Amino acid sequence: MPNHDRHRPSLPVRLTLAERDFFMELRRLVDASGLSFEALEEATSDPRPESGESFFCSGAQWERWLNGQSLPPRIAVRILAEKLADHNGAGHLIDLWARAFVPTPYPQEPGRAPVRPRQLPASMQHFMGRTAELETLASLAEQVRASSAATVIVVDGTAGVGKTALAKRIGHAVADRFPDGQLYVSMPDVADASEPTSGDEVLRGFLEAFGIPHSQLPSAVDGQAALYRSLLAGKRVLVVLDNVRDAGQVGLLLPGAPGCLALVTSRNQLTGQFGDGTHVLRLNPFTMSEARDLLEHRLGSARVRRESPAADELIGLCARMPLALSVVAAHAAARPDFPLEMLADELRGHGPDLPDAGDTAITARTVFSASYHHLSDDAARMFRLLGVHAGPDISPTAGASLAAVPVEQARKSLDELARAYLVEEHLPGRFAFHDLLRAYAAERARMSETAVELEAALRRLLDYCLQSMHAGVTVAFPAGLPAPMPQPLPGVQAESFGSPAQALAWCHTERHAVQSLITHAAERGGFDAYCWRISWAMAPVLVRGGFLHDYLATGRIGLAAARNLGDPLSLGHAHYHLAHACALLGEVADSDAHLTRALRSFTTAGDQAAVAMTFNGMAQLLMQRGEYPRALEREQEALRLRAALGDQDEIAHSEQTIASIYARLGQHDLALRHCYRALDLSRETGIRLRTADALGVLGLVYLGLGDHDKAIAAYMEVLAIYRQAGQKVNIAEALTGLGDAQQAAGNITAARDSWQRALALLKDLPNADEHPVRARLAPRGPA
Repeated sequence: MPNHDRHRPSLPVRLTLAERDFFMELRRLVDASGLSFEALEEATSDPRPESGESFFCSGAQWERWLNGQSLPPRIAVRILAEKLADHNGAGHLIDLWARAFVPTPYPQEPGRAPVRPRQLPASMQHFMGRTAELETLASLAEQVRASSAATVIVVDGTAGVGKTALAKRIGHAVADRFPDGQLYVSMPDVADASEPTSGDEVLRGFLEAFGIPHSQLPSAVDGQAALYRSLLAGKRVLVVLDNVRDAGQVGLLLPGAPGCLALVTSRNQLTGQFGDGTHVLRLNPFTMSEARDLLEHRLGSARVRRESPAADELIGLCARMPLALSVVAAHAAARPDFPLEMLADELRGHGPDLPDAGDTAITARTVFSASYHHLSDDAARMFRLLGVHAGPDISPTAGASLAAVPVEQARKSLDELARAYLVEEHLPGRFAFHDLLRAYAAERARMSETAVELEAALRRLLDYCLQSMHAGVTVAFPAGLPAPMPQPLPGVQAESFGSPAQALAWCHTERHAVQSLITHAAERGGFDAYCWRISWAMAPVLVRGGFLHDYLATGRIGLAAARNLGDPLSLGHAHYHLAHACALLGEVADSDAHLTRALRSFTTAGDQAAVAMTFNGMAQLLMQRGEYPRALEREQEALRLRAALGDQDEIAHSEQTIASIYARLGQHDLALRHCYRALDLSRETGIRLRTADALGVLGLVYLGLGDHDKAIAAYMEVLAIYRQAGQKVNIAEALTGLGDAQQAAGNITAARDSWQRALALLKDLPNADEHPVRARLAPRGPA
């Protein structure tokens, strides 16, 4: 049956005029076409013409979009406009979408220092040669100031020729010409990866680097790209995009404003892919002079000159490739009494002992092989097993779990690999290696290890991530409902933490590596139990840190894994966390649907504690909608279940939530009664963060009752607990509440001081929402 406007509810009153114009035109066109929701689903689920990738829009999604409940992505609107090209006005639908949803530049608070990201990694300590190339790049960077458009420089060349080292070197050399920020990303594209990193993942990271609050981050990629371009308008920013496959991979990341420079490196020839005016620099192998300089720098001039013919032969065997030369130099430096002629003989003897992929690969494998065969047995095995690790880098403890060895042995092996230039300790305790070395390690692993051994190594690494993330979250965020945790596998060395701050720092450091690993495991298949459990375990880190899009992405991985398992308990947890992610990103309808499925799964599993948790989630969502009476009903159901189970901490949580709802309903006496119950229970359990949460609600209740002194005292106690735990987001919330109480008490100076301290904290947090605090400060001028 066709969808007619009279059958739909009124558009939400929160819409702006531009948004309302778009949704009204969308409804008019759909009504004129007579398309049902099912027909809309079929019409907009064809392959994308420009890429051939599948794109699916369900009928349920179209229903939400036509009701103005959420934003349709640009591609869905474009496909619909193309389908309805014969209808009057269809051609203007994209313009209306852009006018309504493409964001303007993020409003800079007057007097606030702008965020200037500094993401360039450290340059190589022993960088050699490339004088002419550095001069060329420096000259091009100087010309950016006078350019009428953003400048793109592409440095291409074969793998191992030194593109990344050159990009880092020139990036640091010209950084002062780009005072508004330097962005950097390496796009991993190893041989066994099914898909390289996508630009939209990196785009969110770049927006975070500029301090954009999550409340200002558009949900659609098109909107994020528009915001990114707006941020860079009028600024001088350097964007280094390393190891790019093709222009399509990074199109969203290219600045569009004059004064900005994009420096792209690629092992592929990208001539013509970035448009007219792109500068292309082909990086060739070292000259003989540069290659000799490298050997003399690493081995000493006397040794190289004394054995000049052998040194020249080594250079030839390495094809003058910087990566291969660095490995050979490390190999020779570790054996100062070993004649270079014998080293050349050794290289000739090894030859390309693995399948090759061209002359460069033959050269690299020959050199790597010579160094590999001189490793100790422990280091050689560690090198092979690193080939199954998909993360950007690895720590000694993770390496210990990967190889099922003590941490001290793992550290010793990694140090030996670093001395041989087969890995790089690019940060203290963090080891990474070049894509060619990763591919060589994976090949060695397939030759020397059985498929069972390699799967066991990956499983141990996943188990390390699960056990360590769970341990870190338990220390940093002790309150919460535990999901079933398996015993560690034999050989797994989990991290241990002495304080919440230490645990939180580890979780943040490992976040990217863990996400890469579970993405890789999900693509390989057979690791579903780990995929959903790890996505569950790291949820508090992503939520408290404001990494909401990452939370959504890991939640989807967890849900897919739980569906594969078919276990209702796993499925319930996966739906619950995906519901939470949707709620935080404003996708209320999707959140409600996932909560309903979570409740059904937990009920099937017979887990009453999890059912209560879901009722609590439903109450929180209803509070978000402002539906406080219904929220109260749901939380009272949660409290009844928790009381029957006798879990004091969860009872305290429900009591605190009920108190918060009563406070918002203006029933302060009831709110006070439930709040004190929550406080008493939290103090009995000894969970300080739960006590602080309850005290925060108590401050709100006393503020509603007009007892300003007690409200101030409650917030001061909250601050003491959160500061001890290092919870910056919660400290900012407590300072905001304290300022409200101080203002109500008539102490405007103290209130503004509290709000300004809250704002200062929020500025340093990724995706923090500063608007509520800004609004409090606005009447008396900028913060």
